[in-house]
Amino acid sequence: MLLFLIAATWVCVPSVGAEAMTDIRVGLVSQYKDKDVITVYNTRIMFGYATDKAFEGGDIFYGGSGFSFEPDNSSYVVKSTVYKNYDEAKKAIGQSNTTGAIPVLKGPGTWQLYEKSEKSNATKRDCLIKVSFGKSAFLIDAAEGEQSKKYSPFPQIKAVASKNDPEGRIISLGTRSYRGRIEIVRKGGKLTAVNIISIEAYLCGVVTCEMDKTYSAEALKAQAVCARSYALYKASFNCRGTLSEPYSLTDTTASQVYKGVTGESKEAIAAVSATQGEVIYSDGELVETFYFSTSGGSTEGGIDVWGIKSAIYSSKPDLFELNPEKAPWVITYTLEEAGRLLKENGHDVGNVRNIKEMIVTETGRVSSLKVTGTASSKTLGIQQAQSTFDLPSAKYKVLMGGTSFADTPYAINDETREMLKKSGLFAISSNSSLSRIDPLDQMIVISGDNMYNYPLKEVPTGSVAFFGMGYGHGIGMSQSGAQGMALKGYDYKEIINYYFDNIRIDKYIVA
Repeated sequence: MLLFLIAATWVCVPSVGAEAMTDIRVGLVSQYKDKDVITVYNTRIMFGYATDKAFEGGDIFYGGSGFSFEPDNSSYVVKSTVYKNYDEAKKAIGQSNTTGAIPVLKGPGTWQLYEKSEKSNATKRDCLIKVSFGKSAFLIDAAEGEQSKKYSPFPQIKAVASKNDPEGRIISLGTRSYRGRIEIVRKGGKLTAVNIISIEAYLCGVVTCEMDKTYSAEALKAQAVCARSYALYKASFNCRGTLSEPYSLTDTTASQVYKGVTGESKEAIAAVSATQGEVIYSDGELVETFYFSTSGGSTEGGIDVWGIKSAIYSSKPDLFELNPEKAPWVITYTLEEAGRLLKENGHDVGNVRNIKEMIVTETGRVSSLKVTGTASSKTLGIQQAQSTFDLPSAKYKVLMGGTSFADTPYAINDETREMLKKSGLFAISSNSSLSRIDPLDQMIVISGDNMYNYPLKEVPTGSVAFFGMGYGHGIGMSQSGAQGMALKGYDYKEIINYYFDNIRIDKYIVA
């Protein structure tokens, strides 16, 4: 238990400019990375190739049950004749196909024939992908020569209008569907799907995957602008990939959570539409706009967490988090469990004897944690400690069972200092009514510039407990704080300008 003491309507998915001019590349690693088979369930698709800024369509295929992609590791002899399309290449093979030839797409308007062979002049191609549809099949090989300098190594797939999708915008990969185009790339013998999509359509599948869709419109707008700036800072506008770097963003928390059409909501679409094209600049450069769930009373300066020396990310009181998305937390381990976690993360100290905070920032985050064991002592940095013990944030206090004690709260006035009984605490509402509070794990007190936690729960002997607040790294915009500010009447630009210093909000420019 915890105690806090405290004094749209649906619109169309937006797109900007001509097709491919505002596209980014997103690796769909949460669902479609390192696969042996990836299936496109559309019945009509187009294969085309992308330059840095444009997509050039090519052959259209019809597959009643969809299209199956899988790596091909056979050896082939490459025939030199070049054909303009699939039909020409297939016709050249003939009906009997006595040589075991198969059409191969090798670039825009470039088809060749490969003949399967075990002879000495046959070779295995590292990038071969077999596409099967119905009783037909062809291969994809990476673009070579001059084409490889201009185009993506693999073709991109675009949905073609059908009865279920009359505008031909949605590509189904089974578990999820996506706008834009899909590129299936091969690396290390496995396949990964990449979504090439306009930045504005992408954001519609991000905003309410990163922020609760029940949040106020102004908070969601702030989220849309931050997500747009982050994505463009990481990816820029580029619809062409390379073999070594097929995507710049992922669809996970490593970048931003993105679920394609599945992740869209009317609230997200409204927020993206209302802020269309708006990003955050500082000194003429896009800002890497960090954000996180809950600060626990104060955001953190970039220098203290990631060593970022920038005037953009300074610590800010975050007292708008009166109804945080993530509540304060307590995580308890036995000393044996703590030792195992340390060993698994490369910090073996033997049997754990003591864990304590060494350096704590002004906001209350543990910058350095010392662990003492029977074999050695080690000091963990802010991120090492958080990762090792799976802590939601770095804002916590450590209590060792049997050797350190929970805090004892007191009520103090000008004349007396009286201990508060942990089993006899009451909350006073605005109309002066009292309600009894059950026994607490920790007490949260709000000051003028931060929130502080006071552990009240005793820790068993042979265990260690982390009593914490907040969720996430603490740099940039607190999503819980943004919601609190929106409820207080602040608009999205005021919210953004509160959490980031020395910035301006402006429209992005497509070169």
